[in-house]
Amino acid sequence: MRFYARPSMKLVRQIVFDAFVLVWTIGWWFAGRVTDGVVRSVAEPARQTVAVGGGVRSQLDEIARQADGLPVVGDGLSQPFTGLSGTVAGLVASAQEQVNAIETTATVAGWLTFLVPVVLLMLFWLPRRLAFSRRASEVLGLVETVDGTDLLALRALATLPIAELRTVAADPMAAWRSGNSEVAEQLAELQLVHAGVRRPRRRRRSAGRPLAR
Repeated sequence: MRFYARPSMKLVRQIVFDAFVLVWTIGWWFAGRVTDGVVRSVAEPARQTVAVGGGVRSQLDEIARQADGLPVVGDGLSQPFTGLSGTVAGLVASAQEQVNAIETTATVAGWLTFLVPVVLLMLFWLPRRLAFSRRASEVLGLVETVDGTDLLALRALATLPIAELRTVAADPMAAWRSGNSEVAEQLAELQLVHAGVRRPRRRRRSAGRPLAR
């Protein structure tokens, strides 16, 4: 499968656009990472709440454990600290849920920032590149046939603009029908140039022979 044209302005355009696609993709990847980081930074206060709350809860649990060890009054003295520990645990759990939700949003936002513009560009670029590859393969396939020159000339007459065809002859169709091998060669070459390919060097150009009409 051929992805690039032979050396020509078509090839230059392909390379320039491919470079643009690469830069576009890399640029939006970094934009996605920046978006991810900015959204994640919103969760920083909640992260601090989780960290501080976890420490406070551990201290309250330790105090409650030590108070519970006191004789007579231990059970009553530990209960307030146990209750506070539970309240803090609820606050920590709520803060952690906020952190998880924000981080999920950050991940989604980052990927969307990257994927949406890249996919839109790919929908424009990829079909055109595949179409070029398909046309190039079809034309090279015609070159390999016995009547390759005539087939290419006929394809040129059917697909190329009339102004371009008239650079070969004033009436290219009539010249081709008359069996003019030089016109057939020039039309075939026009088709090759238009498709962005060149004849394989191992194959000699065949003399033009009009197709059966």
